[in-house]
Amino acid sequence: MALNRQRMNRRNIMGLLGGGALGSGLLDAVAGLARAFGATGAPVYLNAYATAGATPDFGVAGLDKAGRVLFTTATPGRAHAIEPHPTRPEAVAFARRPGRWFMPLSLTDGAAGPVVRAPDDRRFTGHGAFSADGALLYVAEDDVPNETGAIGVYDANDGYRRIGVLPTHGLGPHELLMLDGGTVLAVANGGVITHPDTGRAKLNLDEMDASLTYVEAATGRLLDKVRLPEQHANLGIRHIAPLADGGVAFGVQDERPIGELQPLTGAHRPGSGAIRLFETPDDILARLDGYIGSVASDGRTVAASSPKGGLIGLWDAMSGAWLGSTALPDGCGLAPGEGGFKATSGLGVIETVAAPTASAADQRRDPAFRWDNHLTRLAG
Repeated sequence: MALNRQRMNRRNIMGLLGGGALGSGLLDAVAGLARAFGATGAPVYLNAYATAGATPDFGVAGLDKAGRVLFTTATPGRAHAIEPHPTRPEAVAFARRPGRWFMPLSLTDGAAGPVVRAPDDRRFTGHGAFSADGALLYVAEDDVPNETGAIGVYDANDGYRRIGVLPTHGLGPHELLMLDGGTVLAVANGGVITHPDTGRAKLNLDEMDASLTYVEAATGRLLDKVRLPEQHANLGIRHIAPLADGGVAFGVQDERPIGELQPLTGAHRPGSGAIRLFETPDDILARLDGYIGSVASDGRTVAASSPKGGLIGLWDAMSGAWLGSTALPDGCGLAPGEGGFKATSGLGVIETVAAPTASAADQRRDPAFRWDNHLTRLAG
């Protein structure tokens, strides 16, 4: 079984990298990780997965640029997003919303670190971001008693000890990103309240309040907040990706269908005023089924996935013009790659999707893995 074979090879990774990766940084660690298996070279990617009947049921895998599995690490349950540390060979996997844990893992030997549990009155919501120097980890969470969004602050140099909390100034936060050199946190607030007693049930759909907020990382001060136009208030802003102009691209999910086709992607730059919605043909919107599961950008192009619709769409990042789509059944994970975007699916597929025709190439399928929502590019 592939999972067991990769674990046996972790010793090889450690032997090649040793302690040198810590001194020379994450880039050296990624290059060494690829060399350890005679891989096709950097970049290296991380993706959470479920297995097709194997044990353990859930984990995180390292992938080379051809989609070959380099290592696997078991997780306590289903993971969602994975955030790499900016300066050392380490990453953090976050539990799927509503989550009770996040887990660091080494990129030198694939070993899991001590699991960090959520406080009793909090639930993690699937994503986090490191400060620019890697000293702090900011984690999106629900403040359950107060039914509002929060950002837990953890000391990454002291075993991820919780040291503070910031507001998101919104409801139901999901993905967050560092902007402006690490001084600003952009937060996608989905607008939906959930509760641990009811799992993923959405409790306020008639009064949901989605927003994009920009929060000063040092103080929690609100710098800017925008909402979708009123006619799209049924859409929850869930995923975001950084753009070259200092703003973010975003994807939404239709939380309260009103029987109309609505734009599902767009962009915003803090301080610029209203949100900008991207152009998408009606037949594509119908196929996307009101659901964007992941967003990525290489600075020029924005990619968004719909596992429900089985499509990957591409847009021009600056104009919002539609560039095309390609089919990928149950496809969700996206990250910038060489010659386009890498995309992964719940059917074990990894492939490259490229503009301007959104054609797919270099498809590889590993039926042992069901790739989960988010693909993370490490470096290279």
